[in-house]
Amino acid sequence: MNPSKNIFLLDSQINFSEINYLDNSDSQIITFDFDSHDALKKNSVPHLISDTFLSKKELLDIQKNAYLLSYWYKEETLEENIEYENVNLGSLIQAEFINILVNYSKRFLECLNIIRKFGTDENYHCSGLTYEIMKHFSVKVEKINDSYDDSLFFPLDSLKIKMKLGIKNYSTELEISQNFFKKLKKFTEKSSLFLSNKNIDFTQKNILISEFNTLSYESLFSKIPEFKLNFIFFNRRQPTMWNTKTFSMIKKSGVIVENDYTLMNSEIKKNIKNDKKNIEIKINNIFKNANFFDSFFSINGNSFWTPFSSHFITYFKKRALEFIKEIQLTKELLNKFHFSFILLHSEVGPNEKILLQLAKLKKIPTFLLQHGLINDSVEGYDHNVYTGVIPIESDHAIVWGKVNEDYFRQIGIPEGKIHTIGTPIYDNLKDLNSIDSGEDYVLLATSGPTKEVAVDLAIENIEKNIATIKKIAETVVSHNKKLIVKLHPSPDEYDPSKILRKINPEIEIIKTGNIGELIKKCSLFIVIDVSTSIIDAHLLGKPVISVAVWRTSSIAVKAAKTGLPTVLENNSCALADISSFEKIFHKMIHDDEFRNKIIKNANTSIQKHMSFHYDGATALLTFLEKFENKF
Repeated sequence: MNPSKNIFLLDSQINFSEINYLDNSDSQIITFDFDSHDALKKNSVPHLISDTFLSKKELLDIQKNAYLLSYWYKEETLEENIEYENVNLGSLIQAEFINILVNYSKRFLECLNIIRKFGTDENYHCSGLTYEIMKHFSVKVEKINDSYDDSLFFPLDSLKIKMKLGIKNYSTELEISQNFFKKLKKFTEKSSLFLSNKNIDFTQKNILISEFNTLSYESLFSKIPEFKLNFIFFNRRQPTMWNTKTFSMIKKSGVIVENDYTLMNSEIKKNIKNDKKNIEIKINNIFKNANFFDSFFSINGNSFWTPFSSHFITYFKKRALEFIKEIQLTKELLNKFHFSFILLHSEVGPNEKILLQLAKLKKIPTFLLQHGLINDSVEGYDHNVYTGVIPIESDHAIVWGKVNEDYFRQIGIPEGKIHTIGTPIYDNLKDLNSIDSGEDYVLLATSGPTKEVAVDLAIENIEKNIATIKKIAETVVSHNKKLIVKLHPSPDEYDPSKILRKINPEIEIIKTGNIGELIKKCSLFIVIDVSTSIIDAHLLGKPVISVAVWRTSSIAVKAAKTGLPTVLENNSCALADISSFEKIFHKMIHDDEFRNKIIKNANTSIQKHMSFHYDGATALLTFLEKFENKF
């Protein structure tokens, strides 16, 4: 009888120095994330990657299944107990929960397939999440010491927020914890008490805007005093004012700022305290429906509820109790003012969902504003729904131009619901266009991989992304061109800073700030796959190279399943991949005819993508001032 094999299932939470597996010829090592794979690879330790135990179809199934399971809260037997003040508490976690489901079900399916391959007679050594799942499948599982980490079940809590602190010529970029960020935000909100709203004319239309970036909408705030509109600003996840510029902008605009300090009162505090106890009892009751949860939380016919349940229950209780305060404050706000409209950027954020649900009760029209480049392919529909950029719950949609107007019609959005108004966020580019281009450098905007998309978690795709960034940097540097790299603003995106500094310490890496100013001064703009900043470049007359990572990956490419947006199909960008990039780059900087043709195509493209160039604020405010309620 053959002795049992020792199989080590490792992830980045394990202290590798404590594991004695190197001299064991009967060992098999399997890594479950990039960091553990990378650590073993650097030390020349043979191992398998957990991704190899998934088929391409299973990787796609994980994403699709996560989307479906995120609607668990719609089960009729649950709705009564998870509704609070006419808001479904389960709906408020949907965006974050998709992230959790993707990561958990990928790990679960990998463990299941490992058991199927090696059997239950082998000795498995693992930790944390993997240990809990493997216990579900086998009794021969030994726990390895690890550092406890619950970030998978609280992904938003573990994010690091990128901030720029200081003054114009003396500033530093740093990352701070979510908790510290919340404390800073609360501190800055006190400044709203110094804003005077004595001259507000309450016979005018009151318009609520929520989760808007103040600096991005500088043009809008500067134009507001010219119109007979009262704007009420209600940000819960991001600060409204955080420096002298934003405070001055808000003060001059006459916008009313609402937050904890303006809305909270003793009655709300009492309600929150009492209601938390009642909600916790209700939540405990819903999880007594074991049959539903055991059947519902499964992938490809395999239930993962047993190892998943305790984590999910803890997670949902924590979030539900946090949302009680958010709902109470939003109710107070909607009672304080009579709103003509509510403007939102997304339908997936918890605070946006609260507003959408309460607005329907009060019959307040809601507008979904396009805030970025949308993948206007039919295949991209599901992804667009789950990222909240399609008006499913909103009464109206405000889009930038004809491209998205046509797309919304194509996917069945009623024509009367679509309004092509442009956007104020590009108005500031008019001033940039009036100045000299300045420096001659190449600008690279990075993106991906993220932690809420199954294909992004695959090691092959992570390595391909890294290899692509390295190739771009090495090529630019080898042509004696200065390279500036603007990192994606999302806090969970991959940060390639260490790799870039190894290639050339003179590569400038920028983590925060306005990318438009960087694009204006560059001679060439490079993006990974697709980015909203392509629109900035087109408006500023800069040529763009889009370098494919996901479009060429052998693992169930995102683009192969979600289609390509018009901006990558109309020859307004030069398209390349890792193998052709150097050739395309050389052509772009040495072949004037090729370069000028790309810029000409971009000028044609932007006419269809963007209406009211550089005058989006006036167009939007004029529309809102004249819009009549015709529901």
